[in-house]
Amino acid sequence: MIREAKVEDSEAIVELFKVILLDMALPIMKQVSWDKLKVALIEATKQEAYRHSFKHAIVSDIDGEIAGFCFGYPGEMSEANDRELQPILEKHALPLFQTFYPQETMAGEWYLDSLVVHESFRGQGIGRQLLQAAYQSAKLSGQTKIGLNVDHENPRAKKLYEQQGFTKMKELTIAGHRYDHMQKNL
Repeated sequence: MIREAKVEDSEAIVELFKVILLDMALPIMKQVSWDKLKVALIEATKQEAYRHSFKHAIVSDIDGEIAGFCFGYPGEMSEANDRELQPILEKHALPLFQTFYPQETMAGEWYLDSLVVHESFRGQGIGRQLLQAAYQSAKLSGQTKIGLNVDHENPRAKKLYEQQGFTKMKELTIAGHRYDHMQKNL
């Protein structure tokens, strides 16, 4: 079942989010233990104003297990919402690290920040279901375009997005990785 995330989904969401953080090779993933960082990220995910809040997440719930999720929100709000993480990192004595890059979004789009499906549930259409739910969320928020970034090292994801009608708008570098910024009209 695809549904809006609940606060009690925060731990499962963060555990899946780890896949993305590792793929991005963010330095923080080598600087501190995952167990310590995970506690701070779960706390942040429970904050409604944070861009990676459960309030901005859609989940695939299969028999009570979170099989996948996506984060999305209007692109204009992402940088401001990232500031919510800093005091939490300080509270947990963790180094500040960059999670938002200004060129990550484009004006006038609903930004699909992250989408990941648990390894044991891949190949079952969950990614497509989450995309469909993201389109609906974008429309409900009044947006006419949805945007996302796909790593050049992930041609399978790019192919999925192209099949869904996304087109490349520009190339950018985020955390040392090359991405295509893609958009789709809704």
